[in-house]
Formats: sequence, structure tokens, C-alpha cells
Amino acid sequence: MFARVAIRIALVLLGALATPVMGQADGYIREGDRHFQQMAYARAVASYRVAAELGAVNEHVTKRLAECLMILGQMEEAEKWYAIVVKYLNREPRDLYNYAEVLKSNGRYEEAEEWMDRYLATKAGDGPLRSNIGGFARKFAQEEERFRIKPVSINTEWSDFGTAWLDAGRVLFVSARSQRVIMHRRAAWNGEPFLDLYVADVGEGGDLTDPRKLEGAVNSINHEGPATASTEGDVLWFTRNSSQRSGQGISRLGLFTAQRDGQGFGRVEPFLYNNSEVSNGHPALSPDGQRLYFVSDMPGGYGGTDIYVVHQQGGQWGEPENLGPTINTPYNEVFPFVAADGTLYFASNGHPGLGGLDVNAARPDGNGGFRSPINVGAPVNGPRDDFAFIIDPTGTRGFFSSNRPGGRGSDDIYGFVMLAPLEQRFMCTGTVIDEEHDIPVIAAEVLLYNKDGALIATTLTDARGEYSFTVDKDREYRLVAKLKDRFDGEQFLSTDRIEQEQIITRDIRLVADAGIWLRGTARPSDRPGFLSGMTVSVVNLSSFHTETKVTGPGGDFSFRMQGNEEFEVLLEMSGYYSLSVPVSTIGMRQGIIDLNEARELVFDPMVVGKPVAFKHIRWERGRSVLDPVARTEVDALAERMLVNPGILVEVAVHADARGEEDQKLTQKRADAIVEYLRGKGIPKERLVARGYGATRLLNHCAPGVTCTEEEHAVNRRNEYVVTEIRP
Repeated sequence: MFARVAIRIALVLLGALATPVMGQADGYIREGDRHFQQMAYARAVASYRVAAELGAVNEHVTKRLAECLMILGQMEEAEKWYAIVVKYLNREPRDLYNYAEVLKSNGRYEEAEEWMDRYLATKAGDGPLRSNIGGFARKFAQEEERFRIKPVSINTEWSDFGTAWLDAGRVLFVSARSQRVIMHRRAAWNGEPFLDLYVADVGEGGDLTDPRKLEGAVNSINHEGPATASTEGDVLWFTRNSSQRSGQGISRLGLFTAQRDGQGFGRVEPFLYNNSEVSNGHPALSPDGQRLYFVSDMPGGYGGTDIYVVHQQGGQWGEPENLGPTINTPYNEVFPFVAADGTLYFASNGHPGLGGLDVNAARPDGNGGFRSPINVGAPVNGPRDDFAFIIDPTGTRGFFSSNRPGGRGSDDIYGFVMLAPLEQRFMCTGTVIDEEHDIPVIAAEVLLYNKDGALIATTLTDARGEYSFTVDKDREYRLVAKLKDRFDGEQFLSTDRIEQEQIITRDIRLVADAGIWLRGTARPSDRPGFLSGMTVSVVNLSSFHTETKVTGPGGDFSFRMQGNEEFEVLLEMSGYYSLSVPVSTIGMRQGIIDLNEARELVFDPMVVGKPVAFKHIRWERGRSVLDPVARTEVDALAERMLVNPGILVEVAVHADARGEEDQKLTQKRADAIVEYLRGKGIPKERLVARGYGATRLLNHCAPGVTCTEEEHAVNRRNEYVVTEIRP
């Protein structure tokens, strides 16, 4: 279902009125439940309120009231009920999420962040542990100079929203203003009059004037709108609730087309992919008319409502295609609009935002899809629902809709002027914390370095102990926090996947300038960034006491160490080779031991069947003796096998095709490597030696083919392959 955005897409709910059972709370609860199942939320609220007044302030009624009020956008009252819901012992994670969303919609960002973090804590291992709601609010509020906005004069006390260009001087819009004298049609779900499509003129200064109902056969006894028109203005696509109910008795949304007929539109036809069991709505034509974007809750999506596209193919529309996880989230994406430059504007309550629905912009990626969305920021977006953003072909003026406080009705239309182009800005933020007292540190100096160690920026933490920096995509950074009588704290971050997160959080903990601390940072060798979730164990070799921690999102770890002791540090992570590093604190009284200075903490993935080259083994002509440099490289393999006792290895030696080194010689060389490994303590059962001679050439240099020395050298190689990984 479309959840709280249903009011925007005119989801009509046709459940019959139940006969109230006066004087009994359970009768009103049953009545409210029937309305709730039919998504008649306004009627459900009325029934549940009576039940509550009769004393039924129980978990069921409280939760239903909170959810209905949230869907209806009555956030202040929803907050009061959710504050009760989250105190129940049987509260669900979704209740925490909804409470956080309601608080965010009421502009209470710090409290919203607290409750969203509690929700995320219930989903350990399935996403970030910090919501950054406060950080996003500060980030998006920095965009206030980008737009100048003003409400249009045609707004009424009812819902007015969902503008679309009809031509350069006129717009379509949706309104619940009722013009019927004999009968006022009221939507069961929110109690407002039914929605119809209207036309207004674009006046001087971007105002809308002279509102009148769209002429022709589009408006009916059902909900209509929102809509989109072709560039020529001769074809209209619009949303209408179906007259056919689903199996649950719900009237779903469908898409329809209408053709220009004089001053209005007629010849209404349904969309090929309408279905009484799903809702399709919010049409948006591309400027060339070859693509139709729309919103649907059809099965197979990412959750909530998703945006789909169909392509014009020989006069017919192809199969609907989901725009994918770059655009769609587990929540609601609605109100698409494609600008003249190909940018997709849409509203979402799943992408990071300021509360409720926020307008996002996604530029085309050149391959038929879209890049990661950009939140357009304040003042277009705010704590409440902001949606239905359209902009003219010049990219300077347009309209959007919002239910923000201060308007004339539940939804109002606002005009805007764009003063500066959109640009994506990424941030790193966090809190500097005094480890000894576990409190935020005010006025701590924080420095930002790039991968090469150059200082990029400095700042001081604010009254909450927080800092923030603007960072670029596809970079690695090092953060350092400084405070008197504390060791410098540091954190690392990579921005190679920052598009979805937009803000990366790194808290920095400062420890007293006393004692001995071990710290380090783990990186993968096969990709940028850091290894989070790696297990790091520090073993005291005298007492065999072991302390274990897990690396943070920046691949970081730290331990407080005992003085005058010997330790072994073991780093392990599934899918990567483990590593063991000796550490000594003999003669130390205080200080920092940076393990990265003692050993490169870069971890190779453990892949069965993939050859790994010995880069420094060189054989004397006709001989099979390892020289000192070669033994050093084989020592590294021996250490790897000792630390990773489950791997079985084949050692392979190859020759080129010139016949100077036969298979017998390569076998002797492979045997020499294996014998050296056995001398280092590797059991023979874990080793196989193979001399392949010239039977496995990597290029065209077969016998008799003229090749350069460099080309022959490609085939003359020494390597090992992991053949099996045992538990």
C-alpha cells in the first residue's frame, strides 16, 4: 500500500460505514479495526478515539492511533501517542522507527536521532549503527541560499498539490476543493473531499492564478490526479482510483490516458499494466515522450512504493522496469518528474532527509539510469512532507508541494526560483569523547589529512563535542583529535561508497596521556577502504591472557597494554588471510605503539584456485637452489600457512618454451620450495610440488615462435595456489 503518501496520490478507500456500538469500547475497537484494514484512516481514528475515551488506552488502541495519525500527517498528536507506544514491553522495532520519524517531522532532530539509533541497534549487522539525523539536518539546512520560495495564491483550506506543466503558461494541479453543491464527496481515508484535476495560469513572478477545473472527461466521481502532459500538450496521463476493488476490498490506483479534445481532454483509456491488486500512479513523461515513469507498489520492489519506467517500443509500452536501489529504498519513493536536462526529481522518505518526504534530484548516468540522488536541501525540504517538484526548461523556476505549517490547507503549492545549481556535498562528522569520563569534549582540535599525509582542514568541536568536514568522493582520510593531557586520537575513513550514506561518522576517543596503547588500522588489498569487523586478539605470552576486539568502520582498533611484556597480535577475518604480529612493551612506561609502523596491515583475500606469484625467486641456470632473497619470500608463505592452518597449497614452477629448462628441472625447483617450507614447520600433508615445465604457457610463445625476452619471461614463473581451505 502507499501508506502515508496515499493522500498525495488520491488512494480512495471505499469501506462501508460500520454501525457504532454505543457505550462499549470493544465495539469501537472492532469498528476502528475494520476501517484500519480498509485504510479508512480518518474513520479509524474517530473510532479509536472514542474507545480511548471509554478507557481502552491499551497497547493495541494506542499503536493504531499513533500509526493512523502518522499516516494522516497529524504529527504533533502522533508524537504524543508514539511516546506511549515505545514504553510498552512488547514494542516492536518498527515502533521505534516510526517514533523517530514522527520526531523528525516535528523538527526534533536530536531526539529523533536517539530513537532512530535505538531502532538501528535492533538490526545489528544490517546497516549503520548511527542514523546521523542531526548531521543531515545541519547539512541540508546549509542549502538555504539555493532557493527562494513563496506560496501561490490559489491555495485553499483543502489539499492543493501535484503541479505538472500543461504548456509554458499553464499547469495542472490536484485539489480537494469541492465545487459540488448537492453532495460533497468525502474520502474515507482522510475525511477530505475527493480529488480532481484543475488548471491554473502561471502569472507574473511565478504565481498561479485563475484556477478552474480541467475540462473534458477526465474528472469523474472518483479521485483524479496527479497527472503529466506530453510536451505538445495533446496527451494527458493521470492517476485515478479504480472502480474495481482488490481482493481485500480496497480501491487501488490506476493510470489512464486522455487525448486533447477541444479545450479539454477525452477518450480516456486505461494503462496496459493496471491491476486491481496493486496501485500504479504518479505518471511522469520524459521530455521526448519515449519513457513513462510512474509509482507502484507491485510485488518485487524494494519496499513501500517504488518508481518504475516503461519505454516506448514501436508504438507500445514495454514491460515496467524498476529503477533499482540507487533510486528506490525499502520505504516510499513518489512523485517523479523528469526535467529538460534529464534530471529525475522525486520525493522519498527513505533517502536521508529533513523529515517526512524530501525532494531529491538524480542526474542521468549516461547509461539509461541515474546517479545517486542529491537532497535539494532547505527551504524546499523541511521537517514535513515536501514533494511534487517540477522545474521549467530553463532550470530556474518551478513549483513544489508541502504540508508544512503556515500554509492554508493540509497541502499547499509553493513557487520557487533556483538561485544556484545543485551540487552533491559529502560530509564527515563525529564526536570527540574523553575516554576517562565518557563525555563529549568541547573545543577539541580536529585535523583532517589526506591519504598522503597532507593537512586538508582543521576545526574545533562545538558545544556538543561534534566536528564536521566536507570531504570528496573516492578519497581516503585520516582524522586526528588533539587535547592537552591526552594522547592524540585518530580515525580513518574512505569515501569510495559515500553516495548512499552522504555523511560518514567517525567518533574519536581520547585517552589519558599515561600508560601504553596499541593501535592500528586494517585495509584490504583488493579494494579501497578499510576492513571493519575484523577480529583482533592480543595474547600475553607470559600469562596467555587474551583480549579481543573488532575493528571499527575505519578498520581501526586499540588496546591498553601492560608494560615489560611480550605479546602476539592475531588479526582474523573470514575470507582473508590471517596475520600474526609480535609486539613488545619491554622497557616502555607510556606511549603509543602504532602496529602499522611495524607491519603493513594490508590483507589479501583468500581465494581457492587463484595463482599467487613469487615475485623475487630467481634460479641460476640449470640449478634448483633458493638464494637468500628467494628464501625471504618463501618465509612469508611459511608464516601465512602457519597462521592460517586450514589452507592446503600447491607450489608450481613453470618454464618457457625454448627448451633450456625441462619439466624435470622445474619439478626439482618446486620440490626445493616445498622442502624449505617443511623445514619451517609446514606439514607435508598441506603441500604439493608441481613442475609443469612449458605445459602451461600464458601467451603465444610456443616452441618455434619468435618472442622477445620479456614475452618468454611471462611464462617463466614461480607461484603457489590455495587448493583447499579446511575448517
